[in-house]
Amino acid sequence: MKHKLPSLDLHGIYHREVEGLLHNFLNDNLDNLPVEVITGNSDRMKEIATKIIKSYDLEMRIKSHYNLGSFIVS
Repeated sequence: MKHKLPSLDLHGIYHREVEGLLHNFLNDNLDNLPVEVITGNSDRMKEIATKIIKSYDLEMRIKSHYNLGSFIVS
């Protein structure tokens, strides 16, 4: 059975709301890594998420080259 990662989908979320949501999600899941963060194709959303994830000294990688708006964070 494949394990489903905890995920945060940021589709439809305003850029100004992302910081708080992503901080809460990461803090809630620091002991449960890896997790998935879905940004969609918005370059701005990817920039915001990358900055926050790096502030936790975590790594992020593209989940699939067929879906460049989904990241695995560990």
